[in-house]
Amino acid sequence: MRPAKRQYKTLVIALGLSILPTMAQAESPQAEADRDDITALPFEELLKVEVISASRIARQVSDSPSAVSIVTAKDIHDFGYRSLADILNSMRGLYTSYDRIYDYLGGRGYGRPGDYSGRILLLIDGVQANDNLYNQSFLGTDGILDTSLIDRVEYVSGPGSVSYGNNAYFGIINVITKKGGDINGAQVAAGVGSYGSREARLTYGKRLDNGVDILLSGSGLNSTGQNLYFPEFDSPATNNGNANHLDGQHNRRLFGKIQRDEWQLEAGFVNRLKNFPTAAYNADFNAAPSYYEDESKFLSAKHHSNLSDQLKMSLQASYGDYLYHSASVFGSSLYLEGSIGRWWNANATFVGTWFTGQTLVFGADFRNDYQRKASTPAAVSNNDMQTLGLFIQDEIVLRPDLKANVGGRYDLNTENPSHFSPRIALMYNVQPDTSLRLSYSSAFRLPNAFEKYYDDGGTTIPNRELKHESVRSIELVAEKNWGSKAHLLATIYHQRTDNFISSVPYAAIPGATQAINIAGGETTGAEFEYERHWESGIRLRTSYAFQDSQDANGQWSVNSPRHLGKFNLSTPLLSHSIRAG
Repeated sequence: MRPAKRQYKTLVIALGLSILPTMAQAESPQAEADRDDITALPFEELLKVEVISASRIARQVSDSPSAVSIVTAKDIHDFGYRSLADILNSMRGLYTSYDRIYDYLGGRGYGRPGDYSGRILLLIDGVQANDNLYNQSFLGTDGILDTSLIDRVEYVSGPGSVSYGNNAYFGIINVITKKGGDINGAQVAAGVGSYGSREARLTYGKRLDNGVDILLSGSGLNSTGQNLYFPEFDSPATNNGNANHLDGQHNRRLFGKIQRDEWQLEAGFVNRLKNFPTAAYNADFNAAPSYYEDESKFLSAKHHSNLSDQLKMSLQASYGDYLYHSASVFGSSLYLEGSIGRWWNANATFVGTWFTGQTLVFGADFRNDYQRKASTPAAVSNNDMQTLGLFIQDEIVLRPDLKANVGGRYDLNTENPSHFSPRIALMYNVQPDTSLRLSYSSAFRLPNAFEKYYDDGGTTIPNRELKHESVRSIELVAEKNWGSKAHLLATIYHQRTDNFISSVPYAAIPGATQAINIAGGETTGAEFEYERHWESGIRLRTSYAFQDSQDANGQWSVNSPRHLGKFNLSTPLLSHSIRAG
């Protein structure tokens, strides 16, 4: 009965009173520019920025075995992105949809309605953010992070289970948060917008003299929403198709991070309540109460150290939970539903350089999904699950211009058969500014608790025999740089899915559906991304994706655009005092 995911696109009219008073000492313009980190770097420097999404260790963008795209804090500021969904909509090959409750993500030829994340793993500073009930990503006002706290967003396309295991199916999105030193003081921001939208944020960040870096932030939003007209409900019995006062929402967010030397502690919280005007799942139209409430929080601790000159270690532990509650009216009767998911995770990663020309990465992940509870008036299900993953990768320098990356991950799970995820990649530097990368990889996704156990008493039938689905992909990536001025990325790929999980009509009960494993499909695609910076301050980023995605019957996949284009242009105005995007 739970709808797919949300984002509220608040149209916050640019009346945004961004007050942002810096309560620290005034700094010179050059000092402020130095704090901008990667947000204003030329391409040759940006390509040296270390990303962690493509593998379990940091590596330069230009040296990654996968195709990496980045949106920086400056992009977010200049284009006025209000949510993570806005940011992802600007990136190559990705697209979102919105049903006035949740946002849905699509990419690599897949964007089936009702699938929360498009089978793409979401990370926040390397910590998995998808919940353990629906595998949903938090892309809108139900997301933990305010966009003002984001330093950059990395998108790594293609299967990533060799590094992250379950859910890294079609790609990985890693949201990197700012440090306290990037804020360097206090910020107060407030905004108003259409449909009664009001929001406020208070942030404090500072790098102290003793080396401790602190970031604390709290924000909130409230919106009345629109009164909407639905012609399909246009009759006197249903208020002539008018849904009044049923599109509002409010949220609360808290985020904190503290770092010093080899340690980092991070926590986040969000609670969002969203009314829905669409009579989802055949609920009574224009009836109250009609709302969905989502609450997420996480806590993570990280420690890294050098055990010797040739061995580095990184340890990470995290806790997360997700609470969901909804109220709707069916046949004038109130229908209440709730879910609770809780989990903890521990990871140890080691990097060894014992052998000349080789970098060995190995380690283990353990995840305990100790509560996955869904409650409906018809039934209550609660199932735990444990997963152990062992991984190893070796990057080998075959010659100065040629590297090989070979790795695999073996996952053991208490509910499903074990799965092995390999990756083989060759990285060839044709010239110092031109590279080619060819890779083969596979990934898997376990059935989530909703697909396997959810029972609402007649319209959704559980299927405890569901098995995991898998994908295999081969991809060729080419990158070309023109100094600090321009960058071109091009990739072609072919992927095939097996044992795909899909909801189909349940023959024994008219109108009911059940998730089953069906034959997979395949996608052949190509993506191009071009970025250019001019000395005048003008910045351009544009991309094009072609996706030929077919299901098991050879039919064009649902909600899979064959052609997807993006165009982002930002330019200074009035002697750089204003910027338009």
